[in-house]
Amino acid sequence: MRRTLVIGLSCVAILLMAGCQQQEKFSISGEIPDAKGSMLYLDRMGVSRTETIDSVRLGRTGKFRFSQPREEYPELYRLRVDGKVLVIAIDSTEQVRITSTPDSLPYNARIEGSEKTVQIAELRRSLQEKSITEHKQKAAKIILTDPRSIVAYYALLQHKGGRFVFDLADQADRIYFSAVATAWKVFMPDSERSKKLYGAVDEEIRQERKNAQLQAVQTLIKESDNAFLDINLPDENGTERSLSSLRGKVILLDFSAIGMPQSHAYIFELRELYNRYHNKGFEIYQVSGDADTALWTESAVNLPWVTVHSDKDNRMCYRTYNVQNIPTYFLLNKKGEVTGRNIPFDELPKRIEECLR
Repeated sequence: MRRTLVIGLSCVAILLMAGCQQQEKFSISGEIPDAKGSMLYLDRMGVSRTETIDSVRLGRTGKFRFSQPREEYPELYRLRVDGKVLVIAIDSTEQVRITSTPDSLPYNARIEGSEKTVQIAELRRSLQEKSITEHKQKAAKIILTDPRSIVAYYALLQHKGGRFVFDLADQADRIYFSAVATAWKVFMPDSERSKKLYGAVDEEIRQERKNAQLQAVQTLIKESDNAFLDINLPDENGTERSLSSLRGKVILLDFSAIGMPQSHAYIFELRELYNRYHNKGFEIYQVSGDADTALWTESAVNLPWVTVHSDKDNRMCYRTYNVQNIPTYFLLNKKGEVTGRNIPFDELPKRIEECLR
C-alpha cells in the first residue's frame, strides 16, 4: 500500500513537472490558406539582430504551429511568408492564433490570444494609411498610456520612407523616448531592450548638453573683440600668461589638476601630443585648479607647455568656458575658434592635423 502511494505521488509529481514545462512555453498557431508549398518563417526580432528560429512548409490547409520557450521579458517576433510580415508581441506564455491569407497578414490578419499583437497591427496599418504627422498622434497616445508595454517600445521604432516617426535627436520627441526608457528601466532593468534604449537616451542627452556648452563658448567668442575668450593667469614663476599670447597657434586649452587621480596617465597623453606637434605650431595652455599650490608648482616646472594656476577665488575662466568637471579640454584653431570639446584622445591627432593645415 505504501509503495503504491509513493508510486502514485511520483506520477503526480512528474505530471506536475510536465505541466509546468508546458506552461513555460508560448505558441503561435493558425491557418494561412492559399499558401500551399510556401515557407513560413518565425523570426525573433532581438535588439541587436533579427534571426529565424523556426520554419515550416505550409501544406494544403495552411495550418501551422510554432512553440518556443517563454521569454523572460516582453519581446517581438514576426511571421513571414511570401514577403509578407506580421509582427507579434510575446509577453509571457501566450497562445496566439493567426488566421489570414498571405496578402492580409501584415495589417488585416485575424489575431486571437494577444491584444498587444492586435495593437501593433493597428499601428502598422495606421502608418501605412496615414501621413507620419497624423499617425504620430495615435502612436504618442499609446506610448504615454502604457510606456512599459512592448507596444510602446515598438511604436518608437516605426519608420516610413526612411524617416522615423519619433526622432531621438528632436527635443519634442524626447519625452516619448524618456517615458519608455524610464518605465523599462524601473520595471525591467535587466532587459536587453531596457539597457539599449536607456543608454541611447542618456547618451543623446549628454551629447546635447555638450553641444550646448560648445555653442555657448562659440557664441561668446563671436561676441569677443579679439576672437579669443582670453584667460590671463600666473604661471609657476608668478608671471602672467595669457591665452591670446598663443594667437596663430593650434591650442589645446586644458582644465585639469596635477592632484587628480588619473593625473600621471593624463599628463603622459598630453606630452605625447605636445612632442608630436609642437614644432608644427601646436601649443598647450593648461589651467590647473590644484588646491595644493606647492605640489602644482613643483610639477609645473617640469612641463614644457604653458601651465597656469587658478585658485578657488579666481575661477572666472571656468565659468567662461562652462567647465563643470575636470579634466575638460578644448581644441582651438589658429583663429581661436573652438573646434571641439573633450575629443577622444585617439581622435585628437587627426583633429589637430586638420587645424594645422
